Amino acid sequence: MNTFEERFCGTTTDRLSAMTRSRLDDLVAEDDGEGSVGGGRTFFTELKADPGALGLESLLGEVNRLQRVRKLELPPELFGDVSEKLVSAWRGRAAKEYPSDLIAAAGPVRYTLLATLCHVRQTEIADSLVDLFIQLVQKINTRAEKKVEGEFVKELKKVRGKEGILLRLAEAAVAEPNGTVRRVIHPVAGESTLKALAAQAAANEARYKARIRTVLRSSYSNHWRRMLSPLLSVLELKCNNTAYRPVMDAIELLKRYLDQPIATEGAFFDEAERIPLEGVVPEQWRAAAGDKGRVERIPYELCVLVSLRDALRRREIWVAGASRWRNPEDDLPQDFEDNRDVHYGAIRQTLDPGEFIDVLHKRLRAALTRFDTALEEGSTGGVEIVRKHGEPWIKVSPLGKQEVPENLVALKAEIERRWGTIDLIDMLKEAELAVGFSSEFTSVASREAVPREVLRRRLLLVLLPPARAGTAADPPSSPTTCCTPCCGAGRPASPSSRSAPT
Repeated sequence: MNTFEERFCGTTTDRLSAMTRSRLDDLVAEDDGEGSVGGGRTFFTELKADPGALGLESLLGEVNRLQRVRKLELPPELFGDVSEKLVSAWRGRAAKEYPSDLIAAAGPVRYTLLATLCHVRQTEIADSLVDLFIQLVQKINTRAEKKVEGEFVKELKKVRGKEGILLRLAEAAVAEPNGTVRRVIHPVAGESTLKALAAQAAANEARYKARIRTVLRSSYSNHWRRMLSPLLSVLELKCNNTAYRPVMDAIELLKRYLDQPIATEGAFFDEAERIPLEGVVPEQWRAAAGDKGRVERIPYELCVLVSLRDALRRREIWVAGASRWRNPEDDLPQDFEDNRDVHYGAIRQTLDPGEFIDVLHKRLRAALTRFDTALEEGSTGGVEIVRKHGEPWIKVSPLGKQEVPENLVALKAEIERRWGTIDLIDMLKEAELAVGFSSEFTSVASREAVPREVLRRRLLLVLLPPARAGTAADPPSSPTTCCTPCCGAGRPASPSSRSAPT
């Protein structure tokens, strides 16, 4: 170890309390035995794992992992004066180490490796927790909309005559697009019929939105509400924008009521509470939440979660201890306020926000104009406007087969000229013999029971194409089915490997 690394490890270890060092030792000590009780994964293994599939259980699992990492009590400014690249490098090194290797390492090295891993994973878990929350809120809304859309589609099929009227209206409008409503539309459907259709559509729209609110409330209260208390207790939300103060006040209100069950009397907030509605509860939800008199908790909680999701996505509300969802001001250079003109000049932007917005408006209008023109001319290259779940949707056709790069063609020709046809497996075998790349394949488990030499041969056999592994054209008994270093009876080696031991 060089002098810089020794100094870095010593400084890191000195900043850790005796209790934290003891807990870091316990982290690898519990993973060095025969595994956890029941054959499950230990926390050291879970710490390095990614979150599971999108769902409530994955979110609750991330909450549990974040709470357990925080119990290590790493100092908040442990690596405040250290380069992020250095911390990331040590974190990557720690992720590949086995518990037995960490236990055998010197104390300063062991504590530095574990501290960097836990420090970075703490921010990564916080980020993944925010990602899961944003996706879950979207999932709740999407599921409710799909369910209600299916119900209403079935209802519309029962209405007779409406489709015929709408079809005749569309045909008349297309046949004479420049005509007036009274001359083109009214002969097909009279004014009274149009008013009745409009009234029925408005009633259906209002009923559709009301039904979505009902479905959302039911699914949230019966299932998804379980995420509210763990989420708000583990995430430290901050805000630098006074415009989003109502959302923060609403979150504080929810925290005060987390321990109160939803019962007959607990279904509403206390009348003495100051409940933020503006900027939190949309107009269409006001009646459901109850803006006059007592406010019901379930619909209000739903509105707060949606508002929180939108604020997080815009970075108006941020999460302390996260990385991607951290304070957006931390993304700016430290001298940004003093040298604003220099930094704006580096990214070629104006200091005047009005000028910036005007240029952006012009670019967007020009792009939309080109898109509209291309749609009319049919020259969009496969891009078209369709409908998905009843809403307009931009469809982009997949890219066609790419042309083979010229340098790759030349490289293949030169290899074939020198050595003839060489299979990819032979090239991988040569690379393994030269640099031993298979040693980079490490298990996610706490230990490996298979010897490295056996594992090396198996990894190369896995790369063997199906035709080489045994087909009708190339049966398993054929000597050409094995070209790995596991035996000497395989197919002839490539020219460069004939002198190498196989």
